[in-house]
Amino acid sequence: MLLLTFLTKVLVIRWYVLVLEVKKPRPLWEILFSTHHTDIGLLYIISSIAFLMMGGALAMALRAELWMPGAQIIPTSTDFHRIFTVHGTNMLFLWILPFGSGVGNYLIPIMVRYHDMAWPKLNAVAFWMIPVAAAMIWIGFSDTGWTAYPPYSTIRAPGPAADLWIFGAKILGISSVLGAINFVVTILRCKHPDLPLMKMPLFSWSILITSLMIIVATPTFAAALIMLYTDRLGISGFFNPEMGGDPIAYQHLFWFTFHPEVYIFLIPAVGMLYETIPKFSRKPIFSYQSGVTAFVLLGIIGFASWAHHMFAVGMSFTEKTVFMVGTLAAVPASAMHVFNWLATMWGGRIKFAAPMLFAVGAIMLFFASGAGGVVNTQMPLDFITHDSYWVVGHFHLMLMGTVSLGLTGFLYYLFPLMTGRMYNEKWAKIHFALAFVGVIFVFITQHLLGLYGMPRRVYDYVDSPELVIMNQIATIGAFTVGISYVIMVINMLRSAGKGKPADMEDPFKIGEEYYDYRRREPPIHH
Repeated sequence: MLLLTFLTKVLVIRWYVLVLEVKKPRPLWEILFSTHHTDIGLLYIISSIAFLMMGGALAMALRAELWMPGAQIIPTSTDFHRIFTVHGTNMLFLWILPFGSGVGNYLIPIMVRYHDMAWPKLNAVAFWMIPVAAAMIWIGFSDTGWTAYPPYSTIRAPGPAADLWIFGAKILGISSVLGAINFVVTILRCKHPDLPLMKMPLFSWSILITSLMIIVATPTFAAALIMLYTDRLGISGFFNPEMGGDPIAYQHLFWFTFHPEVYIFLIPAVGMLYETIPKFSRKPIFSYQSGVTAFVLLGIIGFASWAHHMFAVGMSFTEKTVFMVGTLAAVPASAMHVFNWLATMWGGRIKFAAPMLFAVGAIMLFFASGAGGVVNTQMPLDFITHDSYWVVGHFHLMLMGTVSLGLTGFLYYLFPLMTGRMYNEKWAKIHFALAFVGVIFVFITQHLLGLYGMPRRVYDYVDSPELVIMNQIATIGAFTVGISYVIMVINMLRSAGKGKPADMEDPFKIGEEYYDYRRREPPIHH
């Protein structure tokens, strides 16, 4: 009797897995209106890739305009700044942040061994706020720049474009806070009782620290947006000097949110590298404790250095020194991560599949972008590079180099989990080669443009041979990156429908246990 019961259970389990494998694709409405964590994660990921391509198209337009001095394809400087504003806002808040949230939605319940996020309906609400905010930002096409500094944004920026940008940013902030609260509660209160915090995967730690930073940092920007809007209505003068306000106060509020936001962009990508590198090195992580420590340190230090963006506003020497030291404190914490990755790879039997190639490329560019950041930290050097293309190159080398390459590599790693199929490895490696080379061409060159004195956010520039040649190199690099991501989208669309079925136990043949693929589809009540 016991044997018969055991065989029955085995057959039921095998039948259940078979149903998952051969089940016909669900109708689109079933996914759109689902509250299951894998469906919400899929919506986040797909929408963020769509916004990546849209924002990338704007970047191509900006770089095409800067191919030569004078007007090329964009008729006026106002149009240039509108494109620049939407591009920056889109890439930060509609590509990087939602992608990290999507991966977190997909994996956190699996990693903490819970059936779903703590509040599934709140999770769906947080996602569906994003398309509404995106519509406001894209329809408005504000020209304030993604920072929206006053007094221009309060006095001269035309409405309703600037007003739509403010409301769009506000809704995105609320969405981020709701998602962050859900992650914190899921990890701390819903994890399995037998799973201690110090046994969770490092990716879970990255999402936990990021979520705590969002909860602390975002309300400051939310308050700044309210003050910005009431200033525009003329009923307050928080940032209007004629009414006793101070435009510099907005910069403090803005950067108190957005310097931690830099780490909010970075830390999930670092967590994804901690998932990728040990598995493709076929070795356990070198030091789990140092990884957790570095995450906590970055989460704290991120709030200690916001005013290093403001060295040129007239702060005292003492204030600038404090923020310079606070910024440099992030270097040891970042180095702990890099040492951890390199020590893990050392002596490993590394398989350089696409996810690992992107991970190694991200580490290499982490060095380069971090070195540029150290230059910005030093007061004498910052005065030389402030508001120049050096800053543009540094910021983009971190976000399109380290962060975006890390996110993209992990997208390839998750592809079998999301689709049950394998992508085309050859085209994925071509994507990596083009993206890596293109990122170096465009953003390293922008560092040099800054040293040659080219200011950032300019529609036109001096017709000097050096500036023309370097801008053309940067434009070629940008289009190379753009082509590489078009290849990625085509590869994934084709592979999702016609790719080789993946071995869901070990799709990359690296001898590592893959995620529980039986969680891909929700129970019927979702």
